Amino acid sequence: MCREAPRGKLPKIDSKIRLQFRDHTLISVEPDQENADEIRREMVYVYHSLRNRRDTPMMGTDDTGSEDGTAQQTHGLRFPLSYLEALKQIWRSSTVHVKELNLTSDEEKANLALSLWSECLIEVL
Repeated sequence: MCREAPRGKLPKIDSKIRLQFRDHTLISVEPDQENADEIRREMVYVYHSLRNRRDTPMMGTDDTGSEDGTAQQTHGLRFPLSYLEALKQIWRSSTVHVKELNLTSDEEKANLALSLWSECLIEVL
């Protein structure tokens, strides 16, 4: 698992990528947890357990921490709702080209791939 910096090539717009550790990730659509405005917009959260200790479950045991008193951490990324279809593409496919992701600009596609790579969620082929 990835408890350190990601390894391998950086993803670029012409890269072919693949999801790693599918069983250790969760995609969720939730109200924006960072924005307390009256207008609550939905965001896509990608949670993972790749940086947890081996004995720490992905979502923790309860709100106060683990049974031994150590704090639980949920690691993940936050994206605009417009990224949901691109994330589904990655999760459904065995491999996908970054340039084919369902986003409007090459910059968004490259940034999504880089964000996922930085958390060790994808690998560049």
